[in-house]
Amino acid sequence: RDLHSFPTRRSSDLPGVVTAAVLVDATVPEFYTDDEIARIVAAEQPQITALRNRPTTKADRQLLAVAADFVPVQTAYHRIDWPMTVPAVVIVSAKTPFETSPVDAQRWRAAQAAFAAAAPNRSLVTAAGSSHDVPLDRPDVVSQAIEQVVRP
Repeated sequence: RDLHSFPTRRSSDLPGVVTAAVLVDATVPEFYTDDEIARIVAAEQPQITALRNRPTTKADRQLLAVAADFVPVQTAYHRIDWPMTVPAVVIVSAKTPFETSPVDAQRWRAAQAAFAAAAPNRSLVTAAGSSHDVPLDRPDVVSQAIEQVVRP
């Protein structure tokens, strides 16, 4: 699982500063339903338990800290409304961060599509042939999306 893609700042925290966004296989609020949060927590629990039962490294402690706050952070994030005035290009990878879970992969794609469809100033692009590392696999798709929002 890819636990690094968690929300850090809302665009509404920066009024007048964020004029457009390119979301590259990003976590979107629509993904973190109560059911999905529970599925992820259950899937990660064995790893978290194992980390707690051994001497930890700095990286382990960081993962444990993220895990400790995961449910309340993602629950709050699910309730966030993206400002309708901020256009976005939503790039979704061909393979999702959930390659070993078809259910989670489908939910990831559906959340990306729902986020893009929620406003007329958003678009969805699938980066064909890409992993979750879209900028490495398909830099052309990312560049085109940036150009699209910079030169509307």
